[in-house]
Amino acid sequence: MDPFQLQVLLIFLIVYALIVVRRVGRIKFEVWTAMLIGAMALLGTGAITLGDAFHAINMEVILFLFGMFLLTEVMAQVGLLQYVTVRLIRLAGNPSRLLLIVILFVGIASAFFVNDAVVLFTTPIVLAACSIAKVRKTPYLLGVALSSNIGSALTPIGNPQNVLIKMESGIGFLYFFERMAIPVIFGLFSEYFVLKALYRKDLTKFAGDLQEVRSELQNRHASYAVGVIASATLLSFIFSDLLGWSISLVAGLGATVALLISPDRRDALRRVDWGSLIFFASMFIVMDSVSRSGLLESLLLPFRSTLFSAGIASLISIFSISLIISQITSNVPFVALMIPLFKGGGASQAEWLALAAGSTLAGNLTLLGAASNIIVLEAAESRGETFSFVEFARAGIPTALITSGICIGFLSLF
Repeated sequence: MDPFQLQVLLIFLIVYALIVVRRVGRIKFEVWTAMLIGAMALLGTGAITLGDAFHAINMEVILFLFGMFLLTEVMAQVGLLQYVTVRLIRLAGNPSRLLLIVILFVGIASAFFVNDAVVLFTTPIVLAACSIAKVRKTPYLLGVALSSNIGSALTPIGNPQNVLIKMESGIGFLYFFERMAIPVIFGLFSEYFVLKALYRKDLTKFAGDLQEVRSELQNRHASYAVGVIASATLLSFIFSDLLGWSISLVAGLGATVALLISPDRRDALRRVDWGSLIFFASMFIVMDSVSRSGLLESLLLPFRSTLFSAGIASLISIFSISLIISQITSNVPFVALMIPLFKGGGASQAEWLALAAGSTLAGNLTLLGAASNIIVLEAAESRGETFSFVEFARAGIPTALITSGICIGFLSLF
């Protein structure tokens, strides 16, 4: 290992350690803070030049995320997001059905909005509903995290890594949707049965009244207008391939129009998840440095012979790599690392889709597998609730393995 590789590896390990421990003494390190430190360290040591770092940042992904975060913020600001969520939760007549509704709603919403944004706003609403119903919150928090990952696998706009893969591979929206619909449906119900088995004693009956949850629209006219904009944006995503539109531009335009309707534009902009945007920009710099160092080739050496061999062997290799390495790098950085290899290896659309599905479903294996998991935990802890790494793994490991198996089996049919 040459000095350049050693330097990059050391900085990467420090970043990963900060993400795992999240606190050194009295200093707390958010995930985006740790990644920013890594990017600055690599720039400071000369491991990557300022020009190369700038070019490493995928601005299309950043613009897409910014647009979706802003659109979701305006939906929350006018009360539309909360209204839809609470109305769905009210359909529940018992804790088990409430869990299923949470899973299905978050899963479906995550397929068409960025899952990071979906969990950011549904987590506090789900916590409020659980408080009124007087039920244990852990299974519902885990339900939000796990279903956001599974549901986001349905479309190429459900999560940042899928957006990145779509932009690099050219996979169409409908192709993606058709191949992933059945695995995602089975995956969401598999998650429900796993959580129900683990928390059956906590899913017997309500001790409170869900009817107390407020569900009135704060601003009816603004909510209708934002709803139309959000619907038009989603339809534009679906037909973007036929129309030749960039999904990042569609997201940016949709968010801009929604911002004009916002009752408080400065507040909407202020509430955008800027930390996540900093995380992704920094992540591109860190992962480009890792890619340049040649470390990725060493990690992938055991899988080289079957990675692009076509057939089920290739799918198993891609899913295996995703499950393992995503726990080290998280799924978005993992995909950023894999893209140069897939482009250089002439990967087929099926293999690109396997990378998208594998990296997304791998996010459920451990707490560190996906950024959305951390967002759920942070949102819960800011409101006095939490769950441990072990609690997440008890539900996440069987869910990730079952859903990955389902997906490999279905994709191998094509």
